[in-house]
Amino acid sequence: MITHELIERIEGEAVLDFRTDKSGTVQEADIRFVHFRGMEAILEGRNALDALVIAPRVCGICGHSHLIAAVRMIENVYIDAGFSLSISPKAHAIREITLECELIQNHIKWLYLVMLHESGKLLGEEANVSLKALYVTSQINQLSALFSGQWPHSSYAIPGGVTCDPTHIEVMQALKILSEVEQFVAKEVLGCPLEKFELHLKSDSHRALEGDFSKLLHQFEKLNLLNTGKSHGRFLVLADNGGSLDNGERSVADVALVSEDSSHTFAHGGKTHAKNALYRGAFYEGGPLARALISERQGISSLYQKYGDCAMTRLSARIDEMVTLIVHVRSLLTSLDLSQPSFTPPSSILSISGSGVGIVEAPRGSLIHRAKIEKGKIVEYSIITPTQWNLGNGTASNLGVAQKAMIGAESIAKASLIFRTFDVCSVCTTH
Repeated sequence: MITHELIERIEGEAVLDFRTDKSGTVQEADIRFVHFRGMEAILEGRNALDALVIAPRVCGICGHSHLIAAVRMIENVYIDAGFSLSISPKAHAIREITLECELIQNHIKWLYLVMLHESGKLLGEEANVSLKALYVTSQINQLSALFSGQWPHSSYAIPGGVTCDPTHIEVMQALKILSEVEQFVAKEVLGCPLEKFELHLKSDSHRALEGDFSKLLHQFEKLNLLNTGKSHGRFLVLADNGGSLDNGERSVADVALVSEDSSHTFAHGGKTHAKNALYRGAFYEGGPLARALISERQGISSLYQKYGDCAMTRLSARIDEMVTLIVHVRSLLTSLDLSQPSFTPPSSILSISGSGVGIVEAPRGSLIHRAKIEKGKIVEYSIITPTQWNLGNGTASNLGVAQKAMIGAESIAKASLIFRTFDVCSVCTTH
């Protein structure tokens, strides 16, 4: 039987095409993104600094990630053109704080607005927990806006630093908000202090906790989904201290090995606007699970060794990343040296010609902005988004990451829930 499933309650929309056998078990799954926006075409021909305003509009959830990728790309164009840039540690830290706040609020929204809702609906146990997520994520966005001025769609990161110049009052306000977020995560999400969560992951006792995350795991257990959803066992992190992991074999990540495949898109007679993102010509998983394994975080590495890349490990990685980031944001806030400059003016963008790449670890995985600039104008612009890595369409002999994870699911509804464990973003994908 062939079934078409419209996936809503994500950023944008996606369509899943399933082929099932007589028992309803999923035999094939194709992923389609049917909208097109043309953000790259909008950017071409414009002043390079316009990317700092337009690129964040690619997404309503991870717009900040797009801003940081765009500014890093422009700064690398300066370097490619032979110009030097001076960015203070304070400016770097502030960019990191706001970027990590975006990841934290994304993970909370994914847990409460998507996963708890959808898994509860399948069990007939749908709980109204949305207000919890909306309040605490508004707090995190307030924290970010103390530095970025607004969320979403801020443009406060510019070549040479950031436009804000925070005082001790703003830092104290940020720490107060962060304390409230820590209390929420410990009491409502985890059911234990933040510093104890990794120990529970290592001892595989996290399902016995009483927070909302454990409730999600119990719902997956009732649906017989905890140990399903396995994919290729290949993982990729391109930003910062990146690396790749191919079934246990580690290597340093190289962005030169990244390619896009558009052979299945509408432009070539296919059924989607989304291109596949490939590494060494193969599908690799990006996002929280990849980052946990590449950075060898002990709790998730322990779960992976025991259970592999199943739904439980993938769900746990996103929650563990949220905890890790909250701790890191506190460290960044308490070590900010406010005496340093926020911004060091670079040469005029109109004197710059060259090429650049900006890479960021966004909530769903590695985000890449590339551009060629001539005398300050954008000649070429290319974006590869995280969802292109995880939700690509392959062939029967070379399945995409989420495609492979859905094959063998007992029903279309369960396959769709596995699909959501990857945290889908349609608008980014069809930028």
